[in-house]
Amino acid sequence: MITSIRRVLVLFLGITALSLSLAACEKSVSIGDDTIASDQLELESSKSLTAKTGQKPASVDCPEDLKAEVDATETCELVDPQGNHYDMKVTVTSVDDDGNAKFNISVGQIKKLGDAPSPS
Repeated sequence: MITSIRRVLVLFLGITALSLSLAACEKSVSIGDDTIASDQLELESSKSLTAKTGQKPASVDCPEDLKAEVDATETCELVDPQGNHYDMKVTVTSVDDDGNAKFNISVGQIKKLGDAPSPS
């Protein structure tokens, strides 16, 4: 019983800390045309989230390229190291004349729980 309560508490604290720390971050990328390729979105989002949280996501999956236009959005799926799944919204915040786009990343609440870490 205590082990189950401990696992839930550890999971809850981890989820709360991760959710708060992933609230939002911004990233800039160079674009070749009028879109940001989905693989570039995935890579740059993962790098940004790793830098912000100190933990590399298990995966980031963006289903399609994102138009490089201010306010263009796409919802990707983020999986954290514990296997929890989140919706991750990517929104273009600016595009300059040199072909650089900035985008904001915001992570929503958990939509699917992964495995709880084992207590030490």
